[in-house]
Amino acid sequence: MYYIGIDVAKSFHVVSAIDENEVKVISKPFRVDNSNDGFSKLLRILDSISKEKSQFLIGLEATGIYGENLLEYLISNGYSVKLLNPFQTTRYREQITMKKVKNDNIDSLVIALFLKDGKFSSGYVTDDEYQSLRTLYRNQISIQKDMKDVKKRILTQITVTFPEFEGFINPFTISGLALLDKYPTAHHYKRSSVDRIMKLFRHIQGNNFNQAKALKLLNLSKESIYSGKAKEARAIAIRSSIRLLKLYMSELDILEAEINSLLDSKGLSITVEEAGVGIQKNDNLIDNLKTIPGVNNKTISAVISECGDLTRFPTIAKFIGYLGLFPTENSSGNSKRTGHLSKRGSAKAKHVLYLSASSCLIHNQQLKQLYDTKRSQGKSKKEGLVAVSRKLATIIYSIFKYNTPYDPNRVFAKS
Repeated sequence: MYYIGIDVAKSFHVVSAIDENEVKVISKPFRVDNSNDGFSKLLRILDSISKEKSQFLIGLEATGIYGENLLEYLISNGYSVKLLNPFQTTRYREQITMKKVKNDNIDSLVIALFLKDGKFSSGYVTDDEYQSLRTLYRNQISIQKDMKDVKKRILTQITVTFPEFEGFINPFTISGLALLDKYPTAHHYKRSSVDRIMKLFRHIQGNNFNQAKALKLLNLSKESIYSGKAKEARAIAIRSSIRLLKLYMSELDILEAEINSLLDSKGLSITVEEAGVGIQKNDNLIDNLKTIPGVNNKTISAVISECGDLTRFPTIAKFIGYLGLFPTENSSGNSKRTGHLSKRGSAKAKHVLYLSASSCLIHNQQLKQLYDTKRSQGKSKKEGLVAVSRKLATIIYSIFKYNTPYDPNRVFAKS
């Protein structure tokens, strides 16, 4: 058996190869470019070692997206490839080297040795449908983060150019943005009037902006502490940020529509074991998940995109462990101390479950009762929400695995 360790990078990958006796099959690690020529070179070298593809076990770390194309290429050519947890490989490297030494050559050899020892836990390779959902969801999160930065820039400018404005109206409503775009600073209201301000809102449906508010806004602009310094340059900066914000908002609408379309199309499939046979099911899966009171498309898309096919977890405990919804523990002798929530696991999925737990306190009677029970036991609000998050995760797991609607009588049945 030959063990091939690959250290992945953006432009090239470093490869080491050893046999069952941990003898280097190739004298020193070699590079392959992240290109068709580089991939072909790797296949030629592997073929020179052995013609039998079953004699190879190839490993690479699950770090970002740089190794995705190489992974798919090797699998499509019939090789057995394992994705390795970077945390595990780091600890293994420190164990065998007894020091924190890290470079491409050492990392590729460590991966090969790690494969040979067989103490690794193999990572998960998402199917195309789950990868599509993950790509859309993470892009959505990225744009939301960028939007927050743009909003901060706008608020920073307003703090100087019209500090009284934020207390008068939310700057990021349709009405607020319309006013900021037309009158970026307090000094831009000098040539305005109640009628001119009201004219802005003729085409904005559902607004409750009236003449009294317009008059109050004019008076606030006259009383503003803004000195007027660099007012035109600041107006350009504010309007630029508003255009960017509107672009982000438009892109988010497109992404949300695509995510909802992917979920509503029931394109996500699961395999359920029935009578010892794996049966493919996809009817009503998303609809069944939506039957959980307090759970919406955002929660479903976050959990599925970050965790993939939940049926890959053999038990609920494994799923909870993957999410990181468990407290840290420090025990010694008769002493046992429970700490904060673990920092490991899927941060995005964990965060959205925590937010959804708050919603469930309003919409889900059974989970609200669980929260109240935890609070009566002396738990803090945060600890109560974590308990609800964990229970919500088990409900999602069960519905996903068995493809059945939410049944509180079954979920909360007393043992």
